[in-house]
Amino acid sequence: MAPPTNPQKQTQILLIGLGELGLALYSQISTLPNIHITLGIRSPAKHTHLASSTTSLLELDVTSQSSTLIPLFSAFDVVISATGYGESEDRLPKLAHEILAAGRLRKEKGERKLWFFPWQWGVDFDVTGDVGGLMPLFGVQKQIRALLWSEAEAAGVQWTVVGTGLFMSFLFEPFWGIVDRSKEAERGELTVRCLRDWDHSVSVTDVQDIGRVLARILKGDVEAADTVLHIAGDTITYRELADIMERVSGRQVLREAWSVEHLRNELQGEPDDLVKKYRVAFAGEGVYWQKERTVNYRLGMEMTDVETYARRLLSA
Repeated sequence: MAPPTNPQKQTQILLIGLGELGLALYSQISTLPNIHITLGIRSPAKHTHLASSTTSLLELDVTSQSSTLIPLFSAFDVVISATGYGESEDRLPKLAHEILAAGRLRKEKGERKLWFFPWQWGVDFDVTGDVGGLMPLFGVQKQIRALLWSEAEAAGVQWTVVGTGLFMSFLFEPFWGIVDRSKEAERGELTVRCLRDWDHSVSVTDVQDIGRVLARILKGDVEAADTVLHIAGDTITYRELADIMERVSGRQVLREAWSVEHLRNELQGEPDDLVKKYRVAFAGEGVYWQKERTVNYRLGMEMTDVETYARRLLSA
């Protein structure tokens, strides 16, 4: 893993991870001028079609020794983490500390601050905390925010957290259980379930829109230094979601309420079930915000809302 050269003084961006979010981020930021993107992934051979004059592939394992990763990270102007929800509780702090150390290396060389986008593409961890001990990873995310607040400036690191709410696609995933189409073909039944109650809300953003907003942030269209930004394609109540599905499908939707008590009882039966833990978390606070508070609203960006996404999904 040799650090990249920078002969043209382009802005050097390291994008770690190339899953659903990583691919969406790459597709949107790759159109920015005067940048070079390095895709840090475990298996570059699977993505050789992405290599170009402005995109390099780098075999990168974030579990590698810090002594190897710190100088590597220091060669980049921007590091974007899109490693995914499967990250362990110790790996995220490890990366944050490595970024701080990389920033110190750059500072010693008189180079500009390293700009870090941590894996915080989700809920407001300052509000959720660790969900009463249920989600230790959420608690770690809150600790990382505190670490960046306290140490990044002195380390020569600028950071930006982008809260996206739930990925739009997840709202409709069968495993999530909120929009249940499992009996649609056989019986013509469509079920929508709420978490907590029908007036509870959730913010959602399509991954392509996350990439579009990130591109605007990188361009400098919004003040983003050392702060938490919120974005959302939509913020809706579960009642509104059920109404949308009725409108889009043209049929009556069965409505089933999953109260907090029900969700906790379900989890008690399978205490290691991660999806059930996430459902309890999303029945709480910190998972929604007003669209008027979002970066995309301030920028006047058109985003994919739930009804548009649902119409696209049901017509596919």
